[in-house]
Amino acid sequence: MNPVCFLDDQHNKRYQMILKRLSTRNRAKTPFQAILFLATGNLQLMQLFSDYFFPETGDFFYQEMLAEPIDDRMIDVERQLLVQLYNGRTTLTIIEIIDQLNPKELKLVLGAIQVRMFGTDEELGERKI
Repeated sequence: MNPVCFLDDQHNKRYQMILKRLSTRNRAKTPFQAILFLATGNLQLMQLFSDYFFPETGDFFYQEMLAEPIDDRMIDVERQLLVQLYNGRTTLTIIEIIDQLNPKELKLVLGAIQVRMFGTDEELGERKI
């Protein structure tokens, strides 16, 4: 399996910054790694996510986040995927992902799915898409 790649150095820095705020126990959990990978790769999504996710405690108020009205269909799909990667509590089809995301966002989503499955490793931050 190929290692997961960050979109750029800024994506890596944002991910590492928030990851370090998690407890040691949560930091090692792939659901947390995956949602942070996805959220830190899109600034608009990260802004929405940061209102509902609290790294220090690991609390993610996903129901409240999903209730927030969103006009941008791409961000809506990505926020549903955040919840799907976290706990599987949304229904999102592959065709919705394909139809609503541009190639860069699709790479980000595929990377997040890979992180959810396999986690991250020390070499992750050194590679780019």
